[in-house]
Amino acid sequence: MIDLHIHTTHSSDGQYRPDEIFEMALEKGLEALAFADHMDICAAGRGMTLAVDYGVEFYTGLEVSSALDGKEYHLLLYGFDSDSLSVRDFLTRHCSLIWGQVCRLIEYFQGMGFDITKADITRWGKSVPTGVTFLDALKKRNSTDPRLFDYLYGDKSCSPYLNFYKGFSLGDFGEIMTCVLPSIQQAISSLKHAGVLILAHPGDIDLSRLKELKDMGIDGIEVYSTHHTPETMHRLLGTARSLDLFVSAGSDFHGERIKSDIAFGDIPGQPDHVLIERLRGSGGVVLKRNLDKWTSPRHPS
Repeated sequence: MIDLHIHTTHSSDGQYRPDEIFEMALEKGLEALAFADHMDICAAGRGMTLAVDYGVEFYTGLEVSSALDGKEYHLLLYGFDSDSLSVRDFLTRHCSLIWGQVCRLIEYFQGMGFDITKADITRWGKSVPTGVTFLDALKKRNSTDPRLFDYLYGDKSCSPYLNFYKGFSLGDFGEIMTCVLPSIQQAISSLKHAGVLILAHPGDIDLSRLKELKDMGIDGIEVYSTHHTPETMHRLLGTARSLDLFVSAGSDFHGERIKSDIAFGDIPGQPDHVLIERLRGSGGVVLKRNLDKWTSPRHPS
């Protein structure tokens, strides 16, 4: 079993450390995995070390936020060199722009009457802020505010962070963030030669737009995702075949505190072998077949 979409604590909305992810992978029987943190590759080197320790094949990964026609799109980059200057320069430039919007976002929430400061944002997470970051910051001194009730205690509290992100990203909050994201054209052109580019959870994207994105340079789509219904996955599989795109698969696991309905290893399908072979030929990989005899830190031989 292979999972190419897992978040660690190097995402501001990730619950588990890289070593904890590998521990769970060993217990679950995963053969291979990739970290796909939001706009952050700090876990890549650690993942390659842990792959040797645990005997689990590992591919470098990254989830990039981008925009097209005012809508946010997520790209997954795999198999890049963790020391790649092009990847690091891209992230430095665009993460700086996103962090530059934090003051505007704080003013937005302050204008709504919430008690929140910049210090409340910068103390959470290790990557660019998300809805999780802001909900954590807001609830610190606003937990009794009726506008947060549904997320903290009511109908939306089963997945409070995801629901908060979805709820607020549709309004001014989302517009403030989207306006500083790289365009998807910029992201593709900047990262295309660094690794394999996959469009994440594209279930609500129509065929004409997928054709357009293929022409821009994406290599594949995430067909098998916990975001998709069986019918959607069947449709996307046909689309991938017809457009000659790689078929990828990932749980988008963040941790049960963040997305309570997604369990570790909850993967509705598997990536096609041509994608895996492409990744195995890349620079950012620790291959299972090249691992020497190993000893699990938890299960010594």
